[in-house]
Amino acid sequence: MSRVDKYLASAAAEETRQHILDACGNEVFFVGRVNADKVVEGVEVYARGNEFSAPALLQVAQQGDVVLHNHPSGALLPSGADTQVASLLGNDGIGFYIVNNDVSDIYVMVEPFAERTVVPVNTEMLAEVLGETGPIAAKLENYEFRPQQITMMEVVSRSINDNLLAVVEAGTGTGKTLAYLLPAITYAVNNQERIVVSTNTINLQEQIVNKDLPFLQSVLKKTFKAVLVKGRTNYACKRKLEEADIDPDLFSEDDEKSELREILDWARSTRDGSKSDLNFIPKPAVWEKVQSESDTSLKTRCPFYSTCFFYTARRKAAVADVLVANHHLLFSDLAVRAALGASENAILPTYDRIILDEAHNVEEVATNYFGTRVTYFGLLRILGRLYRKKGNSEKGLLIYLSNKLNKLARGFPHEGFIKTQSALQEQGVIGVEKLDELLRATMDSIYAAVQAQNSRDSEYGEIKLRMTPAILKALDWQENVTKPAEKLVQEIRKFTGKCSELLRKVDKLQMRLQPDLLSLTIDVRAQLARLDQGATDIEQVLFENEASHVRWVEIKKGYNNTIIVRLQCSPLDVAPILKETIFDKFKNVVMTSATLTVEGKFDFLRRRLGLDQVNRDRLLELQLSAPFDYEKQMLVAAPQDVPEPNDSRFADVITDLILESIRITRGRAFVLFTSYGLLNKVFFRIKNQIEALGHNVYKQGNENRHHLLQRFREDTSSVLFATDSFWEGVDVHGESLESVIITKLPFRVPSEPIVEARLEAIERRGGNAFLEYMVPHAAIKFKQGFGRLIRRKTDRGSVLILDRRIIQKYYGRVFLKSLPKCRVVAGPIQQVLSELEAFHAKPPLK
Repeated sequence: MSRVDKYLASAAAEETRQHILDACGNEVFFVGRVNADKVVEGVEVYARGNEFSAPALLQVAQQGDVVLHNHPSGALLPSGADTQVASLLGNDGIGFYIVNNDVSDIYVMVEPFAERTVVPVNTEMLAEVLGETGPIAAKLENYEFRPQQITMMEVVSRSINDNLLAVVEAGTGTGKTLAYLLPAITYAVNNQERIVVSTNTINLQEQIVNKDLPFLQSVLKKTFKAVLVKGRTNYACKRKLEEADIDPDLFSEDDEKSELREILDWARSTRDGSKSDLNFIPKPAVWEKVQSESDTSLKTRCPFYSTCFFYTARRKAAVADVLVANHHLLFSDLAVRAALGASENAILPTYDRIILDEAHNVEEVATNYFGTRVTYFGLLRILGRLYRKKGNSEKGLLIYLSNKLNKLARGFPHEGFIKTQSALQEQGVIGVEKLDELLRATMDSIYAAVQAQNSRDSEYGEIKLRMTPAILKALDWQENVTKPAEKLVQEIRKFTGKCSELLRKVDKLQMRLQPDLLSLTIDVRAQLARLDQGATDIEQVLFENEASHVRWVEIKKGYNNTIIVRLQCSPLDVAPILKETIFDKFKNVVMTSATLTVEGKFDFLRRRLGLDQVNRDRLLELQLSAPFDYEKQMLVAAPQDVPEPNDSRFADVITDLILESIRITRGRAFVLFTSYGLLNKVFFRIKNQIEALGHNVYKQGNENRHHLLQRFREDTSSVLFATDSFWEGVDVHGESLESVIITKLPFRVPSEPIVEARLEAIERRGGNAFLEYMVPHAAIKFKQGFGRLIRRKTDRGSVLILDRRIIQKYYGRVFLKSLPKCRVVAGPIQQVLSELEAFHAKPPLK
């Protein structure tokens, strides 16, 4: 036998041991990822013994990996089947180990193989694929040769071949998705090395999955596997579905039963078990009762493991060459891996390379996912899942468990059942009621304390209070927030501790008598763990005060005069986190977007993402202009006698200007705002007047975003009033959009806690926070709004900027110099309107 630590890292051995324990000591097959020293540093469960398929395993394990499994008997001598599998795997360069159940002994049948020979991306071959006589040109309708696309493909290929970081600003119309997908697919297939492609918006994700990848599959000689990866809670759990079908009264309220029944009927015929396959949008409160969750999963002990919707999707992802995800899912995975390492709870299969499209959003996404958030509603919901009372009806996991034990006590007159069932009532149910009361009192106190700080209301009726050292030390704060929160945390810990002890007693009772209690106890444990994590999060937000994080409390009034309280904590600077979790960890990262530079330079992006901290020789930068003639296709107009945005006359003046501009362009306009307050004020003032001109008017928030855009595209003379999310990720070309009206330069709100803290940090080190942070952020957002207009070579239109600061303030040049070269008209309102009229009177481009 061989020493275990020579072949398995301690973390990998412990992970293997735990999975075998979860499978009740039965046979489990794993795929192990080997490091440069040929030591397995992480494992993923592939199958249980009776589900094992060696040919299928070859699709999951790659050359250089190791397959290991346990012999429950403890005898590690290979069986005949082991010998056959070892031979099959060895032929493909895959190692094969056998271990005992506690992973204290190992038998190595096939040693791990040397590092595979890398097949680099052939850029000349891919240039031919993209070229004027290549297969893409032959098959793509309205093909246009784009030299910028080939240049980008070459840089992406170099970054992949040489394990570099690449930052590429690719102007609209460059064809960037094909420019990075081609080398990514080629490398992944040739080297059996998975690549993740991540986007920020669902629009781009759908374009890649439904359009670009199928198209490339049709033109490339080599086949490849690409999978859209969804978060776990997007899938229904078959175990929960069965339990809901058997006892629909368990969790569903009377007003939820019909929808739950629809979901149960759908589950019998669904293609993949994902929420998007439903023909309706379920209420969150209903879906969460049947959704798949990592902490309520029985994993290999689940009777539905082999047909589980989530694990079926996970197995497909495990054999894919390219994974398509969104930034939120990717960063959730990165956050889990940063906290737990490569574990069963990791959201994505193992990957070594990342392509981040729409990379201008990376800092914001990382800020959210490497932080902490706990809400009043979330804690109430956990307590409600454990126990809730409505009228004379009692429901929840503790009630269901108590009832189960009561039935067992009648069938098996064992004193332990009666005592445990009684304790669940006394300590569990009564404990939830006491915690609920304490939670409500604590949150009421926090709400009042934040209100008392005289913080300024936002336009949504929110108050956001950043917790500075001065606030934390204030006597009123300590009396009304710190002390009640400390008491709440203490009582949560007491409650979860007592309930955990009860569950240990249930484990002993059910071991031989009632195995079907397993799923119920796991569900209860999950809620207790979430409650315990909520207590930890409260401590982190309200009690800790390290300078590396920003903490704040958000409050607002909710429906029916309820209160909303959110406690949040985010890293002040994500640069070191991104460097450690992405740039240092992954072989190759490509970041691309149409808006990464400010004044033609990547300096701002480098500072904010930590790229200035990596070895300069490892970083490639490329800026590619869009293949459009902006001077011919576009007019930028900026009236100079409009009051400044903080002037009380601003709304009145721009209302008239917007109406006149819409008359000139015959509708066909996006009107982009930076706040809902101004949007609503202008919209309701001129809606009727726009309709009197014969144009339909749409407003963000009135209906689903996708449907709103579709209506706007099809209604070729309509007007859309929108804010934040419509500044980017929106593609409307042709006659439906010939005017983009930007009401204000999109500066971030300086009083937002995370923004305020970052501004202060820059000032403390002697920098100019406005020029170093506020202006570059706004310039990138401005470029996004600007980019909504020209999407094709035949598009034509105007961008009307109603914020005179772009011309009159010294920092205005930053915005203009960040745009492609185009004609800019600045002057009095009448002059600008005349220029607009003349421009739009010209015949359309062909």
